[in-house]
Amino acid sequence: MAKFPLFNISRKNETYPANFNIKCKSQLLEEHESVKLIINRRVAVHPMKWPLLRCKWHKKLTLSLTLFLICLLIIFAYSDEFRNKVFSVFLSNRFGQVTNINKLQTAFANSNQEPNTSNQQHLKPMQYILNYSAAQLNHSSILKPITSNYNIFVIYTRENYRLHMKFDLFIHSLFKHTNAQLHLHVITDKESEVAVLEILQRKVRRFKRVLIYSMYNIQICSNIIQDITDKLSPYFSSAPNSYYSDSLFFMSLGLHRIADASLSRAILFDCDIVFRSDIRLLFAEFDRFLPNQLFGLAPELTPVYRHILYRYRTQFPESNFGNPYQPIQIGKNKNNNNKNKNNKLLTSRSQERHGYPGLNSGVVLILLNRIRDSSTYIEILTQYEINRLVTKYSFKGHLGDQDFFTLLGYEYPTLIYRLDCVWNRQLCTWWKDHGYSNIFDAYFRCDGNIKMYHGNCNTRIPE
Repeated sequence: MAKFPLFNISRKNETYPANFNIKCKSQLLEEHESVKLIINRRVAVHPMKWPLLRCKWHKKLTLSLTLFLICLLIIFAYSDEFRNKVFSVFLSNRFGQVTNINKLQTAFANSNQEPNTSNQQHLKPMQYILNYSAAQLNHSSILKPITSNYNIFVIYTRENYRLHMKFDLFIHSLFKHTNAQLHLHVITDKESEVAVLEILQRKVRRFKRVLIYSMYNIQICSNIIQDITDKLSPYFSSAPNSYYSDSLFFMSLGLHRIADASLSRAILFDCDIVFRSDIRLLFAEFDRFLPNQLFGLAPELTPVYRHILYRYRTQFPESNFGNPYQPIQIGKNKNNNNKNKNNKLLTSRSQERHGYPGLNSGVVLILLNRIRDSSTYIEILTQYEINRLVTKYSFKGHLGDQDFFTLLGYEYPTLIYRLDCVWNRQLCTWWKDHGYSNIFDAYFRCDGNIKMYHGNCNTRIPE
C-alpha cells in the first residue's frame, strides 16, 4: 500500500490505479468495514444515557433538585402526619401476618354488658388469658380462671405512631421488671384495638408470660361518666371542644363506676410511663393509705399551677399553694443599716415548710371500694361544690382530672395519699423555657432512686 501514491485513490469515486492488485482492494474494503463495525459496536455498548448531563449546568441543576427532594422527604418523615400515614399502612400489613389471636387467648368471663340503663353502674367486659404458648393453657386452667390482684388500667385511643411507640415501651418495661400475674384493663376504641392486641401478643411471646386482659369501649365508658365530664370540663379545659375537654381525661374520677364491683383497688397509668422497678412495690403503697384516703398521686414537678394561680397568689402571697414541694425559705430577713432603722433587728434564721405544687395524674392509685362508699366524694362532685372551689381559688385550669385532683388535695388533704415523686418522675421541661427558668429547678427536683419515669411533653426517657 505504501508504494502507491495517495492521489491515485479517489474516496469520492472509489477509483483505484490500474495496476492495483484486486486482492489488496478487497483487503482494503474488508478493513474499512471492520473499522466501521468496531465503531458501531462501541457506540452501541456505551450509549449516552443522560443526554441532559452533557452540560455542566445541567449536572448542577439535577444535583440540586435531588438534594432538595431528599431534604423534603426528611422533613416529611419527621412530621407526625406523614409518620401516622406510613404507620397505619405498616400496622395493617403487619397485623395481617400476626398469628391468629384466638390460638393464644381464652375467654373465661361473661359476655359484655351494655350499661345503658340507669340502674347499671358497672361495666363487665370479656376477660381473656393471653398466653405465649397455646399448649400451656390446659382444660383445668379454663375451668379455674387465673386471677390477679394487680389491676392496671390504661387508656389507649386515637391510634397514631407516637402513641403506639409509647404503649409498646410501657408494656415492655412493665413485663421486664416484674413476673407478677397482671390483669391489664385497656380503655380503647375499635380502631386502636388492633394495635393493642398486636403489642400484647408480641410482648407476651417475648417475655413468655400469661396475661389477663380486658377491653373497654371508650364510648361506653364516656357515657357512664358523662355527668362528671359535663360538670368539670368547663373549668378544667382550655375550651369546650379542646383536647382536654374529652371525657377520657376525666376517666380516673369515675373509674369506680367503670370497674367491676369485685375490684377493690387499681392503678391508672398514662401510656408514656416507663417502669424501672417491680410494679408490686407500687401496689404495696396501698397498705400505707390512711382510713380516709381515696387516691394516691405524686406531686407536680413543674410550676404550671404557680402560673394558673397567679390571681389567687396575688391576693394571698403567703400561701404555699403553687410553691415547690421541697422546703423553701420564707420570711428571711437580713440586717440593713440603711433601711428599717426603727424596726427591731430580726434574726437571719429562716422558716422552712413544704409547698404544694399540685398533683400529677400520670399515675393514680385508686381505692375503688372506698370511693363507692364515700359520701364526701359524692358531695364534692356536685355542681355547687365545684363552683365553690373554682371561685375560691380563682382557678381556671386546662389539664382535665389533674386540675381537679390538685384542688381536691389542697382543700381536702385527708383524701389524698401523697405518693413519692420517684413513682412518677416527670421529665417535661416546657415551663423552663417559658418564663420560669429561675425557679424551675426547685420544682423539678426529685431525690431518690427513680422507680418510674413519666415522659410527658413527649420527652425522651433516659436509658
